[in-house]
Amino acid sequence: MRRIWKKCNVLAVCICLLFCGVISPIEVFANDATVSAVEPRMTYIYSYSTDVSISSDGVATITGMVRGKSGVTSTYVKVTLQKSESGSWKDVKSWEDSNNTRSTTIAETYQVSKGEYRVTMTCSANTETKTATSASRTY
Repeated sequence: MRRIWKKCNVLAVCICLLFCGVISPIEVFANDATVSAVEPRMTYIYSYSTDVSISSDGVATITGMVRGKSGVTSTYVKVTLQKSESGSWKDVKSWEDSNNTRSTTIAETYQVSKGEYRVTMTCSANTETKTATSASRTY
């Protein structure tokens, strides 16, 4: 009997906690906040990426890609190879391409000297633009 009473008490506490959590009002305060419409994360771009790899003989392979969602009629990609010099990133070389299709890809090679490199990319699909930066690689 005592065992049944204990189980009933546990069940009653669980039910109370469940209802208290659901029924309790939740108040959110915002000081001078403006509420704007919720927008999708990406309207026209389905995916995008950029990367750089450097072979043992110093050939950097630079890639950049954008893929648009269904209905996209134009895409654009610009990638810029950058080198770290004195604590800041300096542009080395840029490539760009565009298409009247749902995707554009750039894949280029470039001979580099010793140092740390990365790629920055600007891409767009229709009127939506995104930027990305690759991880840095050292040669």
